[in-house]
Amino acid sequence: MEDELIKKLELYVKNYDMNDENIKRKYYHSIRVMKFAKNIAESLKIEAHNMELAIVAGILHDYGRFEQWKNYKTYSDVDSIDHGDLAVDLLFNQNEITNFYNNNSAYKQLYYAIKFHNKLEIPNDLDDRYLLLCNIVRDADKLDIFNLLIENKNLFSEDSCEITDNVKKDFFEEKCINYKEIKNKSDKIILLLAVFYDLKFNYSLDYIKENRIIDKLYDNVENKEKYKIYFEQIYKYFNKKIQ
Repeated sequence: MEDELIKKLELYVKNYDMNDENIKRKYYHSIRVMKFAKNIAESLKIEAHNMELAIVAGILHDYGRFEQWKNYKTYSDVDSIDHGDLAVDLLFNQNEITNFYNNNSAYKQLYYAIKFHNKLEIPNDLDDRYLLLCNIVRDADKLDIFNLLIENKNLFSEDSCEITDNVKKDFFEEKCINYKEIKNKSDKIILLLAVFYDLKFNYSLDYIKENRIIDKLYDNVENKEKYKIYFEQIYKYFNKKIQ
């Protein structure tokens, strides 16, 4: 199934400029997130139908990114359009989902998993039937984002600005941080670190530990003294979680 979906995504992405590094990066990111989603689903030993949905939602979670880059030349949702909302509009309102997967009874689960993969929080009233798939895709996306941050220091760049009070407060209260609170690159580093607070599954925690993700992120920081207390907080939180 995965190979078939990759071929279908490749066919879709040919509508865009694959020589553009930004398009290419999202194409390969989509494939890797699909694989992470499958691994998480396997670790949970969920039934075959939900395993299939995890694979489909994983590869399509960033479906809106290609059109976003084409129209706005940015991946900043704040400066353009929410890419999760754009994805479900294209896939479900414009029926492009049928180019990838034909199962009407599963579309609602896929819709929520793709729509909410990039949101600060999943709505409290979301039915449990949809919550599991949402969390699988969110974890899978985060794991690959961490790898991208390690591989590409430009994505984890810093500046001389002070970290703003609201960002600092939310971070030490172990909350994920709203992009609307971000005022500078220093804030963005803290936002990215706070993503650790939202990981849900043991597979994700084990992956972080085994691949020394936190250590590698800290290695990428130039002003280590400035961010030391934030990384210490993440180590503390993480060690508490894995126990």
